[in-house]
Amino acid sequence: PPNTRVCPVCLGMPGSLPVINQAAIEATMKTGLALNCEIPETAIFARKNYNYPDLPKGYQITQYEYPSCEHGYLDIDLEDGSTRRIRIRRAHLEEDTGRTVHVGQYTLVDLNRAGVPLMEIVTEADIHSPEEAYAYLTKLRTILRYLGVNSGDMEKGALRCEPNISVRTLEQKARGEYGTKVEVKNLNSFRSVRMAIAYEMERQIAVLESGGRVEQVNMGWDEQRQCTVLQRSKESAHDYRYFPEPDLPPLQ
Repeated sequence: PPNTRVCPVCLGMPGSLPVINQAAIEATMKTGLALNCEIPETAIFARKNYNYPDLPKGYQITQYEYPSCEHGYLDIDLEDGSTRRIRIRRAHLEEDTGRTVHVGQYTLVDLNRAGVPLMEIVTEADIHSPEEAYAYLTKLRTILRYLGVNSGDMEKGALRCEPNISVRTLEQKARGEYGTKVEVKNLNSFRSVRMAIAYEMERQIAVLESGGRVEQVNMGWDEQRQCTVLQRSKESAHDYRYFPEPDLPPLQ
């Protein structure tokens, strides 16, 4: 039940201090090796500051400049028989947030998940279609299950996907530029990932063709209406005011 698995750390109580979870570090490094990543000698945790209702202490412990794993890749098989290499920018460890549920004009907060170790795997901009995203995710889930680091149960929230989608004009492509990216948050099925990417691509194309400008925002996916919906404006990295987490030592 909501808010029955909480403690002073995840509730952000004064004086409570975090501890690095050894099993989560090992699972992250094991994943990094399976994804052909480099494992740096030192990983450093950082504070990422933002005002979220589901992290009571007002910041998230994550890894930023010095992650546990970086510069990897995963080769995926496409429907036409070809393969594509998807570069992995980083696989790092951070703490999960709580869960908000919107009911009418009220928002309910469940903090059971707050503070739980979460591994985030970030790709480069190498995925060009909903089908490629699907192929990448299915292969990644197979690897995570094989390693024993994740159940792969998307419906239970054990595996979530947050695609960043951007489209660009031919002029931008010639200059090697990308369009403005829009992030779709917390997708919990491969079908939703496919549908959300396809919808968001068409939405952004329509905005550009009408002479408008794509805004950098976070969107949610409305399963009933089969469309993306605005959640909030998206910050840039400097808005989060990253700095080294003073309560956790550098990890060798």
